[in-house]
Amino acid sequence: MKFRRFTVLSLQTVVAFAALGGSAFSLVWLEQRQAAVALPKESLWDEVAPLVVVDAGHGGHDGGAVANGVTEKNLSLDIANRLKKELEATGLRVLMTRRGDSFLSLDERAALAGAHEADAFVSVHLNTDGEGSAAEGIETYFAETKSLSARQRPGMGEGADFAAVVQRLVCGSTQAENRGIKARDYAVVARAACPAVLVECGFITSARESVRLKQAGYRDQVASGIARGVVLFLQTRVATPAVIAAVAK
Repeated sequence: MKFRRFTVLSLQTVVAFAALGGSAFSLVWLEQRQAAVALPKESLWDEVAPLVVVDAGHGGHDGGAVANGVTEKNLSLDIANRLKKELEATGLRVLMTRRGDSFLSLDERAALAGAHEADAFVSVHLNTDGEGSAAEGIETYFAETKSLSARQRPGMGEGADFAAVVQRLVCGSTQAENRGIKARDYAVVARAACPAVLVECGFITSARESVRLKQAGYRDQVASGIARGVVLFLQTRVATPAVIAAVAK
């Protein structure tokens, strides 16, 4: 009940700020208040929950990067599946671009967001910096320029806000080095017709970080941090009095 009352208060504040055009401020406020609270195992959403497209990078003949006994396509799918579980536990709907070792083009991945009218798109990848490099940490990308087809839907200017909250919370969850957010017009985020981010979850070329990434518990922390960011971002966009009333019951 304590968490439930806290969530209601948080959402009421979000709605109040959103009504004043202060959604960016409310996102930071809610993040600060809830960063240390476990994601609720109940729906926070109205009758139709937001839809999140979760994209596991690479797949099939495209293995992605390989280093320190890690193949990117396998690890990205594992983290994406863990992220799906975390998001669904909060009542969100999740669409995976791939469920197994299959290949989709970048255009096909991005097109799923528009075809299913998704509310958010998250692409999961692992980073590289040359074999034996000491580079470590997590970084999150967003598109500064959206494709013409993606710009037809509202909310396309929110990529930086989305990336910022995901980046802060995934680094807080994992205690990984925070390498910040970066604007890059990568195809999957630039062409997705919704707020979209690409998360580089760590460097497999780092001997130390690759050891952590091989641990299931650490991958859970990565997925949990990303999920927190997605949930908080979506709360500032879709929170309504009806949602508050449902949570308060």
